[in-house]
Amino acid sequence: MVELATDRLYLRPLSAQDATQTYADWMNDPQVNQYLETRHSPQSVESCRAFIEHCNADPASHLFGIFLRQGDRHLGNVKLGFINNHYQRGQISLFIGDKAFWGQGLSSEVVRLITAYGFESLGLHRLEAVLFPLHLHQKILALLFLLFYLK
Repeated sequence: MVELATDRLYLRPLSAQDATQTYADWMNDPQVNQYLETRHSPQSVESCRAFIEHCNADPASHLFGIFLRQGDRHLGNVKLGFINNHYQRGQISLFIGDKAFWGQGLSSEVVRLITAYGFESLGLHRLEAVLFPLHLHQKILALLFLLFYLK
């Protein structure tokens, strides 16, 4: 089992058991889902479970839960998806669903972990992320991500 970690959090592959009501509530929260494709339709525990199972069955997708080390609290998800082995690239998407942890720099830690995993473990050469024009934190995170890997 792949586990990626920092001092504050760890990433681990999600399983169907991780599809909880809390997870479904995140997916239905307009503040959480405003930049996610899930915002277009109501989500349930069953739809979250189906998403996890779909990602786990897809070899071009690596879905991880973001968990707080202290207390093993599920905070959100990160996915390295649309992996194209021929062109050695993939796409990163993430969200922190637990709003109590917004603004604490966790996304930066997650991006560093998933980027290292993509480049070092999967042998990818290019990672992409979609940025929304009004999402300032995504832009800052993208710049930090770029500077980290240009060193």
